[in-house]
Amino acid sequence: MFTQDVLPLGPFLLPLVWMIGALSIAAGGKVAEKWEAPVQNRISWSEVLIHAALLWFIVWRWSPLLWDPTAIGQNPRALLFVSGTEKGVWLGGAVAAGFLAWFLRRKRVGIGRFLDVLVVAAVTAGIVYNLLLVRLGKTTSLFWGMSPEGYSQQYHPVHLYRVIVLAAVWMWGWKKRRWLLSGNTFVRLGTATGISLLLVSCFDYHSNRLWLGLSGEQWAFIGLALLAWIAGWWPWGHHEKEPDSPQKNHISPLS
Repeated sequence: MFTQDVLPLGPFLLPLVWMIGALSIAAGGKVAEKWEAPVQNRISWSEVLIHAALLWFIVWRWSPLLWDPTAIGQNPRALLFVSGTEKGVWLGGAVAAGFLAWFLRRKRVGIGRFLDVLVVAAVTAGIVYNLLLVRLGKTTSLFWGMSPEGYSQQYHPVHLYRVIVLAAVWMWGWKKRRWLLSGNTFVRLGTATGISLLLVSCFDYHSNRLWLGLSGEQWAFIGLALLAWIAGWWPWGHHEKEPDSPQKNHISPLS
């Protein structure tokens, strides 16, 4: 596990979050490909998700130059040292979403299938990410608490809590995958993931509160769980695949 936030690279400091984030997304896409039932229209989801993430990163990273393009002429080095903004986060998200919408339309991929892929990739990426990056929460006196170098107090290992709950959701979904129709994986895993991560966030430290005493991250978990629960009311949420059986292809004489 990495406890530092940056990796020295010559005169630059490369944030480990970027590297591990890209690795996690690629791993999530690969697992989503294996998770899918055999289909004729096979898609390399790892490439698609990496491209979407890269588009988001580029727009976010250099978004300040969109508001002030003359800064490049005044100081070309701004391309190396400029930092993304909050507006860039939303703009990058819109660009990435537009790219995904274009891709799904071009490949004629249904929204149910894509949501299933997205939630499987996200859960897998969350496991990989939290396995590699340490995140400590509130102070604790429990024996499994972790203490950073130079500190006497112990803190909740939030990253390990997340790995445990996400791994449990992943394994539960893996066992159920053969019985779930398109869209059902998102409903089940999305609801379980949102609720599980919301519970784990109670042990995390939040410096900023957005609304009703909850952080933006906590509201995102609530939003995921609600969105997945609401999606369960769509027709795909009420049917499950029948397990394979010798009678699967049997034709009734009354039909």
